[in-house]
Amino acid sequence: MLQSANHSTLKRLGDNFASLVVLQGINYLVPLIVFPYLVRVLGIDGFGLYSFIFYVIWLGVVFSDYGFDLSATKQIALHNENRQKLDEIFSAVLIIKLTISMLFLGVLTLLIFIVERFSENALLYYLAFGFVIGQAIFPVWFYQGIEKMRYITIFNAISKFIFTLLIFLFVKSIDDLYLVFVFNALGSIFAGLIALYIAKKQFNITLKLQSFSTLMYYLKDGWYIFTSRIAVELYTSVNIIILGFFVNNTVLGYFSIVEKIIRALGNILEPLTRATYPYLNKVYQDSKVAFYKKNMQLSMLIFIIMAPLSYIVNVYGVEILSLISGDVPDSNMVHLLYIFSFLLVIYLYGSQFTNVLVTVGESKLLNKIVIVAVIINFLIAPPIIYFTGVEGFAWLNVVIAFFISITKGYYVFIKFRSRDICQQS
Repeated sequence: MLQSANHSTLKRLGDNFASLVVLQGINYLVPLIVFPYLVRVLGIDGFGLYSFIFYVIWLGVVFSDYGFDLSATKQIALHNENRQKLDEIFSAVLIIKLTISMLFLGVLTLLIFIVERFSENALLYYLAFGFVIGQAIFPVWFYQGIEKMRYITIFNAISKFIFTLLIFLFVKSIDDLYLVFVFNALGSIFAGLIALYIAKKQFNITLKLQSFSTLMYYLKDGWYIFTSRIAVELYTSVNIIILGFFVNNTVLGYFSIVEKIIRALGNILEPLTRATYPYLNKVYQDSKVAFYKKNMQLSMLIFIIMAPLSYIVNVYGVEILSLISGDVPDSNMVHLLYIFSFLLVIYLYGSQFTNVLVTVGESKLLNKIVIVAVIINFLIAPPIIYFTGVEGFAWLNVVIAFFISITKGYYVFIKFRSRDICQQS
């Protein structure tokens, strides 16, 4: 019986991992095709403007997500046998996400009215906002919680296929920039609607209005994850927005291109951390020793793969950028890639250690770590940009990322590991 249960667990993990590998493959393939194309047809300036608008809108996605990819996934995983509870979680999370999306739209409208950097491209922001709605209604947290990641893969593939096809058919110059946001929004909304339909038909989920107290419960449950996620975005995505107020679109384009390359390569093993998250939640309940042992093994695997990748990017930076831009890259952009290549060594530890801290009930500490980093970033970033330019700003990004990962790692593998193992003994 035990052997059969172990086989079932391995089969489920294997299926989820395979699904997320395919998903990640799609997420890599699309940027590999679309990203260089956009750089070439929009130009460096146009791509800089595109990136600035995209990251403003991405903040809306992060706000509406509210950390539910961790907190709601955990709730779904713990109550996946309770039909009434599943309906409650699903409905409450969806209501909260859509409400936050509308609040973000209100803030965005206010910024468009009072800030010139926003008002000069008002229509583009409103067109791009559809992507926030699409991501809000896409219940990725539900499919992760019930460990049916293949559905996420299918829906994401549909969205990316629509987006990619339309981009190549209709986007031919900087004048077509608005279409990039329209197509991105349409693909996202279409995939979200299909995901909701399947959740109802295949898994019998029923959407119901929820009481204020129920909504508050899930808001409180995800609060520390939410604030830590927002804090993370305040030293990653928001950094591009901050930079956009100090430099022209060309320099912003250089920074954005490099940042996208690092994000794409940095997330190469993300399927592994996503697929193991629900499983490791259950392991923690059964054996603290096994939980930390498996996380240590995961950390070693990440290092073995990512350290050589960091070296390759550092050595072949010119060739990588030439492949993306279709031309000999500017020396400033090459140097930025050299700097950011160091991030690849620790990039995935951010998500892995976050998962561990949430699992062991230390979301509040996670929040504090990231908020300290954000305060440091906000205090130092403007003078760094002013006195040292974009390169100094890039080094600041690297230093803060290492600070966060090392701090999280200390608490995960030294402090909380000792505490939990002693308690179990």
